Amino acid sequence: MRKILVSCLFLLLIGFVAACTGPVQIAKNETEGLKAGYQDPHLAALSQKYVGLLKSIYARYRLNKMSFTKEGLGFTSLTDTSGKKLYYLMVQIRPEDINFDQNTTIGEKRLQLILQRYFEPNLRVLNKEDVAHDDINGLAFGVSWPVRDFTQCNTAGGFVEYVLAYISKSDFYSILDGSETVSSVLGNSEVIASLDLAPPKSIKLKYQ
Repeated sequence: MRKILVSCLFLLLIGFVAACTGPVQIAKNETEGLKAGYQDPHLAALSQKYVGLLKSIYARYRLNKMSFTKEGLGFTSLTDTSGKKLYYLMVQIRPEDINFDQNTTIGEKRLQLILQRYFEPNLRVLNKEDVAHDDINGLAFGVSWPVRDFTQCNTAGGFVEYVLAYISKSDFYSILDGSETVSSVLGNSEVIASLDLAPPKSIKLKYQ
């Protein structure tokens, strides 16, 4: 698996207080959905260069009634095993209709449900043109979801889990062409996940 630079990812999603007054981590509008404040100047330049693309993707998902994690739409980077830095379009969605009880579910089962229900259909909202530019190396696509203590509150608070897959441009094209399945591509891609309040880590992803 490739080595990931996690500095600009989703450490902010790891945990927050389980109470009905807690944040829900859903972007309320385009401004909240688009990532800002990049530390890497190249990522900031890509975001500025392709702001029209990002806004188009945001509108496309909202038309499909899908929300984003706050600052879940932008660009991120990955360093491969040879030390080369690659730049990926980042799309991190946040379904509003999903809500897990931490007392009756476990992280791995929650992840599998997310993969089966939300990953591929929402991945296919994107198209080849979205990553066709020479300075975009692939797609970092992910889903985040809330886990709450339903005995306290089932509408806000709790903590957030997520999965984020770094898919090369060629693999993404193969999925869209039907020559590769999502499960086979993800099985050979770099995937980062945070489950059960654990720090984000690289996982070998398998559909069950």
